[in-house]
Amino acid sequence: PPTGRPPAMVRLVARPVPGVLAAGGPDGAISVDADAPPLLWLVGAATEEELVLVSALDASGGGAAGLSPAVLAAALPSGLSVVGVLARDAAASAAEGKSPDLPREIPQEWREHLQLLAARGDDGALAAWSLRAADRGAPLGPWVADDSKPRWVRDCVRGRLAIPIFGASAEEVVQRLTDMEAGLDATLRFRFPGSGVAATAEELRAIKPPVAFPSQASTGGVTAVETLSAVCGAGGATNFAVLEVKPPTFCNLDFAAYLDPGLAVEERATAAAAALLAAASRQFAALRVHIAAQASGSRKQCSASAPIGLSFRCYAPPGLGHLICLPGTDDAGARARFHQLLRLPQAPLLLPDCTVPWAEEAHARSCGKLANPHETCGPRPTWWKAAESTTRSVFVRGVYEYAHYMQDNIDDNGWGCAYRSFQTLVSWYRMQFYTAKEILSIPDIQRLLKRIDEAHKDIVVGGKKWIGTVEGMYLLQDYLGVDCRMLYCQDTADMASQVPQILKPLET
Repeated sequence: PPTGRPPAMVRLVARPVPGVLAAGGPDGAISVDADAPPLLWLVGAATEEELVLVSALDASGGGAAGLSPAVLAAALPSGLSVVGVLARDAAASAAEGKSPDLPREIPQEWREHLQLLAARGDDGALAAWSLRAADRGAPLGPWVADDSKPRWVRDCVRGRLAIPIFGASAEEVVQRLTDMEAGLDATLRFRFPGSGVAATAEELRAIKPPVAFPSQASTGGVTAVETLSAVCGAGGATNFAVLEVKPPTFCNLDFAAYLDPGLAVEERATAAAAALLAAASRQFAALRVHIAAQASGSRKQCSASAPIGLSFRCYAPPGLGHLICLPGTDDAGARARFHQLLRLPQAPLLLPDCTVPWAEEAHARSCGKLANPHETCGPRPTWWKAAESTTRSVFVRGVYEYAHYMQDNIDDNGWGCAYRSFQTLVSWYRMQFYTAKEILSIPDIQRLLKRIDEAHKDIVVGGKKWIGTVEGMYLLQDYLGVDCRMLYCQDTADMASQVPQILKPLET
């Protein structure tokens, strides 16, 4: 059949999405995994030059339960939106030569927002059809793969705003939020890194020379933009938008935007401010709807005992490929729903502490030690002689902090290696948010070992007795509840045979 594309779009691009889309299909096409979930929202970026598919979210009843287009729009950074639906098996049910119908499971309120319907073709390749009124049903293609980087490469900016809400009725708060939202373009000011100017989006257009800020697109960094608001008697530009009734409950907005890579340097600050303004407006609207819903559910009064607040937090879950700003993640039920929506593994990825650190802030559970030094050391030691074809390099995923001799004002040179290995392992579990337990000092490790291991009941706390990996296993099992097992090797040949078992935890 003839191919088509939305009228103003030049390129149709798809990024690899684990378990859904992959490069290298038939004749270089984008392939759809045969075991992909049957129904997915397609998140992408649309410009006059291209449409890029960036991620896929669960659109099933569980993943989308209670999710309106407005709520998801508030969660996605400006520059990204739900552009379509992937109904994996839709092509098989379509009449020959005709585009498939949207699945009945797609709520009516979503249908007017969608640009395309995609499916898995007979050959396993990505097939898509337009849902736009101008060319509805026209096939869309060809699709180009973008697998050059593990993350979507765009300049990303981020802003935050804290809104103290005091003891007014929910209806009054909704009205005040409505009024504030209507005036955001005149009250919201942005201060970019390295600039002493805090200006509205409109004022930024008039500043000469233009405000500029460095690009972080190549490193995947996020530019933190100080967001200020002078409303409701705040007494000048501040990052608090105040509603003057008491006592307060804080609603925190945390919003982001991706910028068009084709922007000129002098256009980037004004475009970033406009995009952040749009993102903040969407979160204001979602907050207003949330409070109105609470009011209708009998929470008629804001108070310390019946808070009506809602906070957005910015996350960068592994595998998603872009930031997402989620509301209400203080609640375990909300986190569970978002886990399903984002198709995340069973790991603590959406706790409040898991948010992307602001600007130069440290990881929420960092102790200040060197993080992930292996990333700058190369894939193998410089003395390694084995051929490339027979060498496998496998590394831990996630963040850890490296504990080493002589740290923490303790001279453990020559005997502290296993203590430091245990501290390093605990840091990994802390920084992946599996535990909030402290990293024990060497004397505290000795006290724990003295208590849990009969063979070390006489160990001197503060002494220099070295321990090994067996003791490290006992410590991990008792302190963190981590299941461990030992592999026994008779000789070097036997050790080589155990390599697959050693590698498996790192590869899975």
